[in-house]
Amino acid sequence: MKQLLLLVVFITFALFSCSNESNHTLDHETDTNPVNSKFLVSSYVRGNFYNAGRISAASLNACTDIICIGATLDVDGGLTFDTYELHNGEGVTTYPALIASIKSKLTGNTSIRLGVSGGVYWKEVIANSTALDKFVQDVNRTIETLDLDGVDLDFEWAENQTEYDNYSNAIVALSNVLSSDVVFSITLDPISYKISSNAINAVNYISLQCYGPSPVRFSYDNYVSSIQSLISYGIPPSKIVPGLPFYGVTADDSRKTVAYKVLVDNGLIDSPTINEVSYNGENYLFNGQDLIKQKVNYAMDQDFYGVMSWSLGTDVDYTNQWSLLRSVKSCLNQQ
Repeated sequence: MKQLLLLVVFITFALFSCSNESNHTLDHETDTNPVNSKFLVSSYVRGNFYNAGRISAASLNACTDIICIGATLDVDGGLTFDTYELHNGEGVTTYPALIASIKSKLTGNTSIRLGVSGGVYWKEVIANSTALDKFVQDVNRTIETLDLDGVDLDFEWAENQTEYDNYSNAIVALSNVLSSDVVFSITLDPISYKISSNAINAVNYISLQCYGPSPVRFSYDNYVSSIQSLISYGIPPSKIVPGLPFYGVTADDSRKTVAYKVLVDNGLIDSPTINEVSYNGENYLFNGQDLIKQKVNYAMDQDFYGVMSWSLGTDVDYTNQWSLLRSVKSCLNQQ
C-alpha cells in the first residue's frame, strides 16, 4: 500500500513538472518573439554603399522593409535610373541588378520597394497632365517588371499651395493605378507636409524626415514636436513613420555630415549614451543607441506605423555591438 501511494505521488509530480516545463517553453517563445511584429522597420539602401560592402545580409534581414533609392524623374515624366561603380571589381552596375542582388540575400518577409527621388524636374512633371500620366505608368511598370513590393516618393519640397495641390494630385493619381497589394509611401519634412486629405488617404504611410542636416532636428524634443505638428494638421498617428538618423552633423549648423559608421570605426563610440563627439577638429551631433531607443519607444507607445532610418549603409553592421539598427530591433523585443 505504501509503495502504491509513493507511485501515485511520483506520477503526479512528474505530470506537474512536465506541465510547468511546457508552460515555461511557451512563455519563453512568446518573450523572444516581438509583440509588435507588424511595426515597420524600414531603411534606405544606396547602390554605391551596397557595392562597397557596407550593407550585409544580416543588416538587410533585420529590416522589415527596404527602400532602394535610384530612380529619378526626367523632364517628360519618365523614370531614369542610377548606375553604380564597382568596388574592387565587385558589385552591381544597374538598378535592376541591385534589386536582384538584394533579393538574393533576403531570407524572410522583408519587403523591397522602389525609391523615387524628385530630382530637378518633379515640380514641372506633376504640373503637366501628360508628363504626370507617363510618370505614374512608369512607376507601375517598374514595380511589375522588377517584382517589387511597392514604392516610396521623396519629392523635396513643396513650398506653396499650388505645389502642395499638384503633389497631392500626383499622389492620388499614382495610387489609382497601383495594385491594392502594393505598399505606397511618401516622405515629408517638418517644414513641408501639408498635402491634401485625399493624398493622405491614398498612401499606406507617411515618413517624416525629422532629422538633419539641421542639428536642431536631432534632439528628442524636436523629434516629438515635429511629429505632433503632423498629427495636429490631420495626419493619423497610424500612418506616421518618423525617421531616425544613422549619421551625424556638425553642431555649428555648417551642415557637414559624417556616417555613424565612421565614428565607430574611428573608436569614438564607447557608450550608448553618447550623442556628440569631436571628429576631424569639429563637433558632430548624432543619435546614439540610447537616444535611438527613446525615439523608437515613443513611436511604439504612440501606435505609429513604424520607423525608418537614413540610411542602412551609414550604420555599422547589424552584428556590431554599436549598431543603431540593433538598438531599434531591441525595442521590439522588450515590449
